[in-house]
Amino acid sequence: MRRNRAIFTEAQPRRLGWLAYPLLILLVLAVSVALNFINNGRVNVEQVSVTVTSLPKDLEKFRILHISDLHGYEFGPNQSTISTMLKTQRCQAVCITGDVCAPDGSYDAFIKLIDLFPSIPVYFVAGDEDPEAILTTVHESDTVKADYILAAEAHGAVYLDHPEKLEVGKSTIWFMPESVYGLDIPSSRLAYQTRWNTLVTENPEMTPEVEAQLHAIAYRLDVLDAVEESLESIQSEDVQIALTHHPLSDETIITLQQWSGMDQDQFFRSVSLVLAGHYNAGQVRLPLIGALRAPRSLGGGWFPDDSQLVGLSTVQGVTQYISPGLGVSNIYPIRFRMFNTPTVTVLTLTSVLSF
Repeated sequence: MRRNRAIFTEAQPRRLGWLAYPLLILLVLAVSVALNFINNGRVNVEQVSVTVTSLPKDLEKFRILHISDLHGYEFGPNQSTISTMLKTQRCQAVCITGDVCAPDGSYDAFIKLIDLFPSIPVYFVAGDEDPEAILTTVHESDTVKADYILAAEAHGAVYLDHPEKLEVGKSTIWFMPESVYGLDIPSSRLAYQTRWNTLVTENPEMTPEVEAQLHAIAYRLDVLDAVEESLESIQSEDVQIALTHHPLSDETIITLQQWSGMDQDQFFRSVSLVLAGHYNAGQVRLPLIGALRAPRSLGGGWFPDDSQLVGLSTVQGVTQYISPGLGVSNIYPIRFRMFNTPTVTVLTLTSVLSF
């Protein structure tokens, strides 16, 4: 009996030792999850300097706050976390590059974000995970704009579907929807007019469904007129900031550069900066390595080059900044951020070359 008791006494510490390893692993995982949860509630402010050749003196040190991919997240009551982080930041414009609504289409967090900037112009475009911005189906409102667009405009933001002009001193900066670059206005106008005539001819009784489509076409035609008028006003010395949700690929930039050698499309060669979002810096990142995987829209693949996903890059003389973003996107199988602090960016325009 004494011998058996001794064997049991020796075996018990060994069993407890083996049990300690999985418990330690579970503890580390639990701490990591907790810290990641806390980190995802923070907001980082990144500072980026953008060199613009021949930048007018009035626009030297012009600062743009770039925000993207909110996805309906609220960082503290009334976006107080973002507000606190921006207290010491002085910006002259805010640019929001899409995916502003929550997955269910709600937009309260987006409106609270806009309300942080009552005295600063706010420009925004819609993202691929936002509801359709322009409605072509029957709806209660008399306007063709979606509710979140109308709400944002009511709170002072500008929905960019045509160029918007901002005068700073004696200089001018244009905030442009990227869609206007390479736009064939005559062909687009003809296509809308043809569609209008077809609907009217084939639907003499004019149902609500047809009326909704006609209202959307009329709106698109008005937008084309506004784009055409704006393009005629842009001067060679003006600064152009283009907003897009999806970043421009190298191939797209090269193609637009080729098109810009033709007639009125030459203004693309004058674009100073493209602002984009969409990828949330890969959402899941590994320390010292970077993004874990690229989405299908980039061809997929493990450990992609960050230049495809986030940060500042220049292709064919066109500078693009891709925001790290604030939320999470459904383009990734993993629906959370890891080792990837939500981030907004203050971009400072300067004529000084940086090396």
